[in-house]
Amino acid sequence: MAVFENGRVVGLQTIAARDFAVLREVTTASWLGVRHQRQGIGTEMRAAILHLAFAGLDALEATSGAFEHNASSFAVSRKHGYELDGIDRHVVRGRPVTNRRLRLTRDRWEARAAVPVSVSGLAPCRSMFGLSAGA
Repeated sequence: MAVFENGRVVGLQTIAARDFAVLREVTTASWLGVRHQRQGIGTEMRAAILHLAFAGLDALEATSGAFEHNASSFAVSRKHGYELDGIDRHVVRGRPVTNRRLRLTRDRWEARAAVPVSVSGLAPCRSMFGLSAGA
């Protein structure tokens, strides 16, 4: 999903899943231009995608992650209730980097959801996943 501010794309927010009908787990990722960070946009982006996952699609858990040096990303994740869930190591530009995995349960999301979000028009998507008509 593209993130707009004043008609310009400033970031993106993704959601993906494998075997969602069985696992009820999504993975989220995001990018926000440096000029637009520290303004609450990242928090709103994540709130929107988590609302889609949990309220719209009945997910049970959401995962995410960030490179260990990305304090801003961790701050947004903490606001939403994510907990550490291990590490993955990668090579970026020939150097080792550590990605910290994060996990958010539906219960923790419900306890912390504070940004108002609404979703409509999901009935066709819900039926693809074998969910009731709902939102």
